[in-house]
Amino acid sequence: MTRAVLVTGARGKTGREVTARLRRSGILVRAGSTQPARMPATGTDPVRFDWHDQATWREAATAVDAIYLMRPDLPAAPELVAGLIEVNPDAHVVLLSEQGAETLSPDHWARRVEDAVVTRAASWTLLRPSWFHQVLTDPRFYRDAIRDDHVLSLPSGGAPIAWVDARDIADVAVAVLSAPEEHHDQAYTITGPEPVPVASVAQELSARLGHQIRAEDPAPQATLHGLDPWTAGILDDLYRRVRHGGFGEVAGAVKQITGREPTSIREFIDAHLDEWRTSPMPVP
Repeated sequence: MTRAVLVTGARGKTGREVTARLRRSGILVRAGSTQPARMPATGTDPVRFDWHDQATWREAATAVDAIYLMRPDLPAAPELVAGLIEVNPDAHVVLLSEQGAETLSPDHWARRVEDAVVTRAASWTLLRPSWFHQVLTDPRFYRDAIRDDHVLSLPSGGAPIAWVDARDIADVAVAVLSAPEEHHDQAYTITGPEPVPVASVAQELSARLGHQIRAEDPAPQATLHGLDPWTAGILDDLYRRVRHGGFGEVAGAVKQITGREPTSIREFIDAHLDEWRTSPMPVP
């Protein structure tokens, strides 16, 4: 029985949702964050966890039954993940990976992170989600361009994406963390209910916001200017896989594990319209 779970990235898109759900289910959450003071203390055990500081790992990972492991977007991620698992190799590890990771070459960064888990953890489950709905409302990604410039720009080559809600991913993760023996050594591709091209997402936004959101399909290189070589390489590979349909296949894991249909992109847009509405100018 799962009594305590370490959630790495507890303030992230899925981490905060997993933390909240585990807390409601009565499981002790060791909420790992570089800024634990910003975590809600009620029902959780906020703990400092920093991928750049291995001294924080032992306190965070010792004496937990399971780990929700948000993959760090760092060049050394395979080695870092391996090191964390070695702190508590008996914990059931639920890794947040990405759709299609199993199709990548053995030396690919994402594949090597998965291998670090499956070759070291005594028990594991891999979650392979498609693109999150939440990138549309995140100011670090597409929110501001949609809201301020009325543009959704993504180098997809017109290929559809099986967008998935982070809350659906969290529901699957919590089901796995609560009963790891039922999901031992399993890999689940997690998607929304249908593949939707970027142009169709822009059309849905336009219809509900009452003004046109223009879909743009730039060349990948146009979006990589100014990035460090490692990040640029990761994104270039990601966009290539999008254009070749690597994120368009629909899978049934949400329904299979939670018993309900996944959230559609239309439902997500309807629930978040205020995120893309320009705030009115103050009256002088």
